[in-house]
Amino acid sequence: MRLTLKAFIFSSAALCATASFAASAARVNLPFNFTAKGQSYPAGTYDVSMNEQRNFVTMANRADPGNQITWMVSPAETAKSPAVIKFDVMGSGYALKSIQIGDKITPNLDPLSKPGLGATTSISGQ
Repeated sequence: MRLTLKAFIFSSAALCATASFAASAARVNLPFNFTAKGQSYPAGTYDVSMNEQRNFVTMANRADPGNQITWMVSPAETAKSPAVIKFDVMGSGYALKSIQIGDKITPNLDPLSKPGLGATTSISGQ
């Protein structure tokens, strides 16, 4: 009986840890190059993750993990997808506008963005 209870407790802890990880990490496939903070980033697969304190989000290129960007986040309404990345469409280019993961979102990251002007596109992650 004691062994069964311990097994139950450890399996419950493992499930909680997995659920917590799932809520703070996602993978996003970006089919286009984009800019953020004056830097250019290539199209590709990006891992989006929260730090343990859930106050910073990092988006790292899977092919080149050193090619990453990190921002502070604040509370938001929970997204319908694990991650939602928004871009302003500027001519043929894309400027990163926001990163949302779960119930946390960055501020507007595109300093040239004007509300109601131009097009915006969103990419959801898994």
